[in-house]
Amino acid sequence: MSSSNAPKQRPPCNRPHIDVTLDDLRRLRRRIEQKQLEPNDWALVGALVSKQIARAEAQLDRVLAKIGAKAKAADDSPPSPPAGGEAPEAGESPKPEAQSAAVSDNGEPTASTGAEGLSGRKRPKRGHGRNGARAYRSAQHLLHALAAGVIGALCSGCRRSRMSRYREKHVVRLFGQPLFAAEVHRYEQARCRQCTRLVSASGPPHVDQGIGSDYIRYDPSAAAMLMVMHYFAGAPFKRLESLHAGWGIPFSDANQWQLVNEADDRLLPLYKALERHAIQKATSFRIDHTGSKVIALQKQIAAEISALEALGESVKDVRTGINATGIYWETPDGPVILFYTGRHHAGEIVDQLLRHRHATGLRLVKCSDGASKNFDHVHGDTLVEATCNAHALLKFRAIKDKYPAEYAAAGAVYKRVFDNDDEAARLGLSPEGRLLHHRQHSKPLMLELKRMCETKLQTRTVEPNSLLWEPLNFVLNQWDRLTRFCEAENVPLDTNLVEQALIMPVRYLAGSFNYHTQDGAAVGDHAMSLIATARKSDIEPVAYLTECLRCHEDLAKRPEHYLPWVYRERLQQNSDTGPSPGDGARRAPRDNSRTPGAPPALAAAA
Repeated sequence: MSSSNAPKQRPPCNRPHIDVTLDDLRRLRRRIEQKQLEPNDWALVGALVSKQIARAEAQLDRVLAKIGAKAKAADDSPPSPPAGGEAPEAGESPKPEAQSAAVSDNGEPTASTGAEGLSGRKRPKRGHGRNGARAYRSAQHLLHALAAGVIGALCSGCRRSRMSRYREKHVVRLFGQPLFAAEVHRYEQARCRQCTRLVSASGPPHVDQGIGSDYIRYDPSAAAMLMVMHYFAGAPFKRLESLHAGWGIPFSDANQWQLVNEADDRLLPLYKALERHAIQKATSFRIDHTGSKVIALQKQIAAEISALEALGESVKDVRTGINATGIYWETPDGPVILFYTGRHHAGEIVDQLLRHRHATGLRLVKCSDGASKNFDHVHGDTLVEATCNAHALLKFRAIKDKYPAEYAAAGAVYKRVFDNDDEAARLGLSPEGRLLHHRQHSKPLMLELKRMCETKLQTRTVEPNSLLWEPLNFVLNQWDRLTRFCEAENVPLDTNLVEQALIMPVRYLAGSFNYHTQDGAAVGDHAMSLIATARKSDIEPVAYLTECLRCHEDLAKRPEHYLPWVYRERLQQNSDTGPSPGDGARRAPRDNSRTPGAPPALAAAA
């Protein structure tokens, strides 16, 4: 399905929801004033009343929560200091631990009296909405110290007390700079007039490292930045060329593609290792696809159609679709996101990958939308197959203007089901505990939805040409897969995570419009997979790819050493002992000289 129609949010979670047009509500009000309600009006009136009740209850809960929070804060506040005791210094305020522990982020009282919730994780303090200095993890920190003797000296203001150390003041300064910096290394040369022998001056060894020719070299950080800007940010090569031409650093689109292509060759062992890890170690995966465009494949499709038409044969069986398939794998070490672009459907990708999976004794969980091609593969008996519940709700939402009561009923069911899943996560339940939790609390709700669908179809109140037929029929046809989360462990409720990951190929297509060849599409798939997995592992992708490219010879020998979670652990271990891996992406030029007139930002290197 197209990512533009993909579910990006969970079902409404605040109160029963119903949507009707303003004209419908005005006509309903006139019928109420005339006391001439029609039979179909009662469902709408009931939904509106339920919504108003839920809104009033929510307001009452918020007021009671605030009252309880104030009472809790008053009970836990420290006693007043005795006469003659020390009072807080000017400018200081009591620490808000007791108050923050008494209420949750939405103002409701928590079930725990300490700073930790039911899950055992410490709740973050509520802030002012601005980024603090700690958020700038890659910033250069400069300390401006007080003059010697200020701390401990007599205050020049009151002449009574002495100056003591106070908290530091932080000022964050941002500056602009080009995406790519450049150095021009000039080597003096001598030439013999007799034998034409050349002698060149020697330079720093790092100049000859990287990707490129003898006359232009690209540092690994430049390749990493280009891959992130092109395949993640969606900036076309031609646009980057025009942008940098204005900054005085020409970088043609042809050279950009050559750089990305050579970087892909060096990163290919890492991509293969990531793919092998996902296939062998995954416990579940979500899969979906969106449309893509490859010029070479379009020409191939047109040639096949022309050949069949010339022979007078039918072209009905010619596959004309080009898809970008995304797979979100759940593994014990962390999530893995992989992309595949070509003339295939999701079922064929499943067969292509799972034929390399060794038997583990545990059935792999697969979650997708209800399209038949997602289940058209030979591994159906080895998988626990589930259907996305968010897609079921979206079918009701698509007709909410015409059938608000049915949408309200489905929305109320899925609100509580997703709340149950959030509750299981908050409690830190095991996969078995989550299964039992859903079986007890969510299965009865889903049965209510099923009974509503069956009743409307059995009483013939909904006909096949009705807009309501599709969502009702979808729930009944996909019932076993929709409720699989109540029957097996590790079954996700929806495919939202893979839908969100598919934003990358959609954004690329919106900026660059197409791939030229299948090889170009494969390079894009590899880059997007590495970048998306790194970001999902909370790793800065430019620094990560820079480290992998800089160590490409070692990466080819042991690619498992450079998987994102291994790199993250190594980064954490080295954070206290010295420069961390990947600092090359932010490293200052090693040559002390700098081109005159270059902006100071280039001296710090992006």
